[in-house]
Amino acid sequence: MFAESKTYGGSVLDKAYAETRMRNEPLYEITQIKGTSETFPALSPNDEFASFEIWDYMLGPTGEHPEHKVGGYIRDAYLRGLKLEAEGKGNPFKYGLIGDSDTHNSASTPEEDNYTGKFANENSPEHRLNGPPGLSKAQRKMVREFSSAGLAAIWAESNTREALYAAIERKETYATSGPRMKLRVFGGFGFAPDAMKAQDWIQQAYATGVPMGGDLRRSAAGKAPTLLIQAMKETDGANLDRLQVIKGGTKDGKTFEKIYEVAMSDGRQPDASGRVPPVGNTVDAKNATYANDIGDAELSAVWTDPAFDPAAHAFYYVRLLQIPTPRWSTYDAKALGVEPRKDLPVSIQERAWSSPIWYTP
Repeated sequence: MFAESKTYGGSVLDKAYAETRMRNEPLYEITQIKGTSETFPALSPNDEFASFEIWDYMLGPTGEHPEHKVGGYIRDAYLRGLKLEAEGKGNPFKYGLIGDSDTHNSASTPEEDNYTGKFANENSPEHRLNGPPGLSKAQRKMVREFSSAGLAAIWAESNTREALYAAIERKETYATSGPRMKLRVFGGFGFAPDAMKAQDWIQQAYATGVPMGGDLRRSAAGKAPTLLIQAMKETDGANLDRLQVIKGGTKDGKTFEKIYEVAMSDGRQPDASGRVPPVGNTVDAKNATYANDIGDAELSAVWTDPAFDPAAHAFYYVRLLQIPTPRWSTYDAKALGVEPRKDLPVSIQERAWSSPIWYTP
């Protein structure tokens, strides 16, 4: 998906290639029924939430796993895009984010408790959990590791074709793994710590900063970027666990990534190492239920980069996590009156990802 030096067609990753790719591909589908491609545990070993609904297969009947992970995950592409830009080659991987379904059965069912599979032959819980008749063992395993699909969210001025496409072009979009949670992010250099307390804070944020998908240039005073972040749970859905800022940057010709915990539910705080205690898990596997006894309905943060280097390229995107809820396979096990499969997660933490805000020196 994301070439390292040359594309499969032989194109060199230079400024012209970057401009062409970005003109034609402003958005990237970070999650869909064939899993999530934010990152991979081996690529982000310090990310405790990296192993989320990963469908690690080559397309085909044998169920082979790809040998190399580089080139298939967006965070790694974001990092390599920064390095290419710092080298004067442009950034061909400057994507906004969306989610999608990719079902082939005329249905879009992002809800875990309303999952109908990818293909028409997965039209029953038994077929989804154990595999439709006629498939190989490897193919049956691939089917039950499908996800329930994702959603594309767009911040547009109105619900018109023109406004929606304008928002897509400026990348003011975010992705969710299914739930209709709300996530809003702005970046700027002059936001006050109490900026979000003003009734017109969104209008002020547009006027003095940039929304998700936007670009920040070096400020005259060399100030660090500040992010304004607001998140709200789905109206009738699960509570929220935490807000995280994922930063990627360049230093001495190399790239790095760091995860900042910026808002946690239930009054939790990071420990000395920066880790946050788990939110807990209320999932009842037998009955495929959960309780909103943990987590918060809303989370917000005003966050300033504590390790900002005004001379280095960087990106910032926000990841929003829900409390644990039953996976679709747990709902199907309940429908069949059987125990959840041991080779599948009983619960998952659904999430949303904002499009990044990029900083260029």
